[in-house]
Amino acid sequence: MAEKNEPDKLKVVLKTNESLANAIRRYINQIPVLAIDGVEIYKNDSALYDEVLAHRIGLIPMKSKRKLDEVKEDGKATAKDQLQLTLKAKGPCTVYSGDFKGDVEMIYDKMPIVVLDKDQELELMAFAQLGKGEKHAKYSPGLVYYRNISEITIKDAEKAKKLIEKLKDDLVENKNVKNGEKFLCTQDEDYIESLGDKSAIKISKGRDIVFFVESWGQISSKEMFDEAVKVLNKNLKEIIKIVK
Repeated sequence: MAEKNEPDKLKVVLKTNESLANAIRRYINQIPVLAIDGVEIYKNDSALYDEVLAHRIGLIPMKSKRKLDEVKEDGKATAKDQLQLTLKAKGPCTVYSGDFKGDVEMIYDKMPIVVLDKDQELELMAFAQLGKGEKHAKYSPGLVYYRNISEITIKDAEKAKKLIEKLKDDLVENKNVKNGEKFLCTQDEDYIESLGDKSAIKISKGRDIVFFVESWGQISSKEMFDEAVKVLNKNLKEIIKIVK
């Protein structure tokens, strides 16, 4: 049951265990994502070393404007699986991710790369290709984490009403607040206790898993979750075939 679904954030309650939740989390890094993999720097008068500059550029989230193939296992890139980007700037100015020219869409075109003083110049060519997070973090499409759902048992209904009202957007199901009633909440214990009189409730760890997906913007959070599940399911089917 989805609790929150936005392009950049997804929160879902899964009736599963930590093992499966962790498998889905790991398979997020099996989703191909575009990132800059190589940089040729022709001129760099900035305060940053070439290596630092290249590292920062590699972490810029971006999407391709055309369909790309994944680079073959031999690592030799071709026009079908690689994009060329150019950047040329002269100070005084701040160089931003949006200053790149090429067949890509920068997710955030105002990400600062470097500051150039008067008469300082920066000129380079970059090469972007699809990759997976298991190879390098720059290919990761986002952040994924999970925890057990919180189970709230009402001990004092009158004292607990205000607290439950504050948590209404985080409850799996809204019920009448009465002594002995149990509520499932997607927030953690420390947060719940900070909202009111903790003597009015008892908090314990529930069996279900609350799964969180936060996208960097290359693909939506829901696509991240769906694609990770697809890859996991495909690999499980291949294992079943081998066993048979």
